[in-house]
Amino acid sequence: MRIISGRYRGRKLIPPRDNEVRPTTDRIKETVFNILAPRIPGARVLDLFAGSGALGIECVSRGADEVIFVDMSPESVALVHRNLKGLDGNFRVVQADYAAALGRLDGRFDIVFIDPPYGSGLGEKAVSEIFARGLLEEDGVICYEHSSDRRYEPQEGAVSREKRMGAVTVDFVRKKTVGMVTGTFDPFTRGHEAVVKEALRLFDEVVVACLVNPEKECMFTPDERVAIARAALSDEPRARVIFSEDTAVDAMKREGADALVRGLRGGEPDEYESAMSDYNRERGADTVFVSPDISGEISSTAAREALRKGDFRLLPEGAIITVGDILDNKRKKGDATA
Repeated sequence: MRIISGRYRGRKLIPPRDNEVRPTTDRIKETVFNILAPRIPGARVLDLFAGSGALGIECVSRGADEVIFVDMSPESVALVHRNLKGLDGNFRVVQADYAAALGRLDGRFDIVFIDPPYGSGLGEKAVSEIFARGLLEEDGVICYEHSSDRRYEPQEGAVSREKRMGAVTVDFVRKKTVGMVTGTFDPFTRGHEAVVKEALRLFDEVVVACLVNPEKECMFTPDERVAIARAALSDEPRARVIFSEDTAVDAMKREGADALVRGLRGGEPDEYESAMSDYNRERGADTVFVSPDISGEISSTAAREALRKGDFRLLPEGAIITVGDILDNKRKKGDATA
């Protein structure tokens, strides 16, 4: 066992003598830290089930701002202290059960290592406790090491990137990011589809919220607008469509989204978009602007005018049949908006 990189690169670490304590091998550690390297300088780190302390010590060597080691075993705590001897840094060692320690810790962490005994079920419990107590920074990551014969399923509100290394798997767990694209969507156009696809590059999930605009007389009912958008996005499992009578900010907060996403017809937000962004920010909602290649085809007004002439070209391919069926039904009922 050794420190791989940083100020104390090459320094040997004392391995545990207890066979029940299973240290992370150098090969696995190298893989993990190749992924984590950009996050470590200045990070606040928690090493649960610390064992020898090798993972947290690697972060000390690489410039973490603070590292807290937790283990309930007196032997492991003593070993961590021995391996830390002669190292400079902001760190402390806590002898406690993981749950008790999580209940006492203050603040949030950028990186959390969880390496419990395999098959104990403690890893999943620790991840859940960290999320429940809000101990992870918004862009923080949990590195959960476990046996490859058991797959980890992220809890609601989390996503995981799995890295398998033979008999060992490390899941990099973080908070799910959610963006919200709002509008009347009367109807949902190719431009709207492009905005959602751009949003999916930035967020793990995108909520498309069909809202009410009392100043507009819509061609399609709320149910029809939702059906059209869902048909258009049927091949995007990470996008979901809702109808809401709330404001955009209230809908965003209710759905747990992180930001509103707006499509621009040009490269920079105009005066109206900038004013709306400022207005929403004052109410606790950030706005992310995207500029898809076909942003000129966002206009629902142009799509409605084209539809009245029998032209479906401004619609997403997946929505054409749905819109055609809706318009046929309207004509049969004598609906003047069709």
